[in-house]
Amino acid sequence: MKNRKKIAVLMAGVVHRAYQHMFLEGILSQARQLNYDVCIFSPFMNYDNESEYQLGENHIFDLVNYNQFDGVIYAPCSFNSSFLKNRIEQELLTVCTIPAVVLESDDPRFHCIMMDDVTAFEQVVNHVIEAHHLTKILCLTGFQGNMQAEMRLHGYRNAMQKHHLEIPNGYVVYGDFWKQAALDLAQNIADGKITPPEAVVCCCDTVAITLCNRLIELGFRVPQDIVIASYDAGSEASENVPSVTTYVRPIVDMGIQGVLQLHERITGEKAEPVRKDKGYLVPAESCGCGNNFQQKFEERQKAIHEIEEARKLFEDIPMAERLNAMPTLKALFDKIMDHLYLISGFQDFYLCMCDLWDDLSKNSEYKADYDHYTDRMHLRISCTDQIGEVTDQIFDKSELLPALHADRDQPRAYYFTPLHFNERCFGYTVLGYGNSIRAYDSLYHNWTRNLNNAFEFMRVKHNFSSMNQRLFTASIRDTLTGIYNRHGYQHYSAEIFEKAQLSKTKKLLIFAADLDGLKVINDTYGHLEGDNAISVVANALNTCFSLNEICARTGGDEFLVIGCDDYSEEDIQEYIQYILDFLMQYNAESEKPYQVEVSLGYVCRSVDASDELQPLMEEADARMYANKVRRKKNRKA
Repeated sequence: MKNRKKIAVLMAGVVHRAYQHMFLEGILSQARQLNYDVCIFSPFMNYDNESEYQLGENHIFDLVNYNQFDGVIYAPCSFNSSFLKNRIEQELLTVCTIPAVVLESDDPRFHCIMMDDVTAFEQVVNHVIEAHHLTKILCLTGFQGNMQAEMRLHGYRNAMQKHHLEIPNGYVVYGDFWKQAALDLAQNIADGKITPPEAVVCCCDTVAITLCNRLIELGFRVPQDIVIASYDAGSEASENVPSVTTYVRPIVDMGIQGVLQLHERITGEKAEPVRKDKGYLVPAESCGCGNNFQQKFEERQKAIHEIEEARKLFEDIPMAERLNAMPTLKALFDKIMDHLYLISGFQDFYLCMCDLWDDLSKNSEYKADYDHYTDRMHLRISCTDQIGEVTDQIFDKSELLPALHADRDQPRAYYFTPLHFNERCFGYTVLGYGNSIRAYDSLYHNWTRNLNNAFEFMRVKHNFSSMNQRLFTASIRDTLTGIYNRHGYQHYSAEIFEKAQLSKTKKLLIFAADLDGLKVINDTYGHLEGDNAISVVANALNTCFSLNEICARTGGDEFLVIGCDDYSEEDIQEYIQYILDFLMQYNAESEKPYQVEVSLGYVCRSVDASDELQPLMEEADARMYANKVRRKKNRKA
């Protein structure tokens, strides 16, 4: 179905399984029921900083082309970077012309869907009151003024009011959704600065786990002395000892509602939710309702078995070392294909590289050369339904991915993630799980890091190779004339001589040339004119020979030419005549006060294993010198 509608999802922190994965479960399951393709754009790292690495991660959002989609879902609650959130929101307001739905936000600029944290958090407090008959309950929430923190505090107040319970002074504590506020609260309770409560309800699992463990370190018993209950359930709550009672927010339902409302805005039609999900309490040991540790341990072991098996396999395979050992880019792509099996559950994988991503001219001084995706992209690995190939399909960046526009019976979900080294953009990968409703995890992040490092390693290796080649070329070239110098001649002459020795039909040619009167030109007209005369002779020799001969300046005014081919005496005489005509024409047109002339000598014969190169060079040089003497006598006569 080529004209299937498409949804873009803008989200960060997908590697954090609990929250983002539950959002995506709702989005993907509802989108599949309504026959939408879904493209999730997400960086792996999600820090509120502008480090080179994080900026490289953030470039994945440069890829989003709203013209390719029918609607967009944005989850600002998943972003830690206020800078990145502001950027995306400005694009949604100014660039995006398609319907957009914003999850868990009350921003009046957008069509927003709010999660009912008030009612859900109220259920946590109700459990502490009704199941455990406690009345002195402290609430440790998040940042003051933060929407989620205030909504959870509102739920706490509602439950206390409904049960006609007073909230003592100091029993509302604002925190940070992280560890420090929990550590401070535990210490204040231990020091008597806060009257020990019967229970503490916490805004999230990290806070609750930190508080629980610190209270135990300070001598309190959980739950006998203080009951701990949490919210926003993640796997850490059940893994802690003691396990922590928590509440699974209706996050899946939030994703479902996002797609339903987006669908209505796109089509004008209402649709039924794929399922209902209003959240639920997960009782555990920290309130006294949970199973014992051994039962929890066994349950958790079963749950994480698949994850640990995949992790062990990944850690046992020297993927990074194998990739870095590849000598060519084609071999690297082949080796990446060999390691696709390490991506648990994948069905589709595509690797898209920037045009000229390893161009040596794109150096570190000018980030604008490489800190973006190019208009022309290259699909280098294409793997659909686990059938893949290394290719080089060129496509326009605005298309995002050729497979996205293919005719398919079923909708797909694709995860677009960045390939980069710091701010240097290499391209991006696209991952799909076929008909499975799932998202990638930290193992895929580590797998992709191996690719990033391998591409940078190969880029630097090519750079060094090119630099070495340039240095070698410079070392064998004469800086004045551009032809080979003595070192260059020595490097290549042995190879040519060996070729002539092995040949049954080809001859070795050695030409010796010497510029006449260089000292007189230097002394009379200056060294710049002497350099000019040297360059003229070099040009005459270098343009004369056409059968892969090596032409070199081996001294101040001395030149050697060596070649191996099927030379005839007529060929040699044509070479000599060309050189003489070249210089005659130059002298006639140069208007210089001196003549550029050259003495020549040569050897041209078949050679075998008994011959040596040096005597042949000396023979050509002797003939050149004899020619010089004769010409000097002729000039005097």
